[in-house]
Amino acid sequence: MFDLPIIKGIGFGLLIAVLLGPVFFALIQTSITKGFGAGAGMAMGIVLSDAFCVAISFLGLMQVVQGPVALRWIGIIGGLFMLIYGIVLLLSRKVQREAVHLPDVNTGVVFGGSLAKGFLLNILNPFVIVYWLGVSSFVSSMPELDKTDKLWFFAGTLGTILATDLLKSWGAKKLRHYVTRQVILWLNRISGSVLLLFGVKILYDVLVLNKSFIMH
Repeated sequence: MFDLPIIKGIGFGLLIAVLLGPVFFALIQTSITKGFGAGAGMAMGIVLSDAFCVAISFLGLMQVVQGPVALRWIGIIGGLFMLIYGIVLLLSRKVQREAVHLPDVNTGVVFGGSLAKGFLLNILNPFVIVYWLGVSSFVSSMPELDKTDKLWFFAGTLGTILATDLLKSWGAKKLRHYVTRQVILWLNRISGSVLLLFGVKILYDVLVLNKSFIMH
C-alpha cells in the first residue's frame, strides 16, 4: 500500500508542509486579519503556482524559465515584490478594533486578490522554481514510475499541500478571536520583517553575488 505513488506523494507533501518560508507567514497573517476566505484564496494561489512549475517541467518548458537571464529577472521582480509587501506590512497601522470584532472579508475581490498574492509570492521566488525542477527531475528518473504513476504522485503532493495550507488558514482564523489589536500589529511587523528579509536576500543573491539559482 505504501508503495502506491499517491501515498508517496502525500508523504512528500507532508514534508513540504512543515517548511517555513515567506508564504507561510503571509498565509497566517492574511488568515488572521482577513479571515478563512482570504486565507483559502492565498492557499489556492500557492498550490496553483506549484502546479504550474510541475506542469512546465513535464512539458519540457522549464529549460526556458531556468535560463540565467530569466531566473535573474524572476529573482529581481520577486525580491522587489517581497520587499515592497514586507514594507507595507511593517508600516501598516490600520487596525481599528479588537480582532474579536473583525468580520471575515470573504468577497470575491478579496478572494481573488489573495489568490493572486499567493501565486505571485510563490512563483516569483526563484528557489521555488529550482526546487520543483529538482523534484520533477528526481521523479522522472524513477524507472518504476510510468506517466500515470507520476501524475498520481504529484496529485498526492499538491493535494496535501493545499489541504495543509487550508488547515493552517482555518487554524489561524480561529486564533483571531483570541488576538488583540496590539498582537495583530506585531503579527504584521513579524510577517513584514520575514518578507522583507527574504526579498533582500534574493536581491542580494541576484544583484551582488550574481547567483544564477541553476542546479548543476
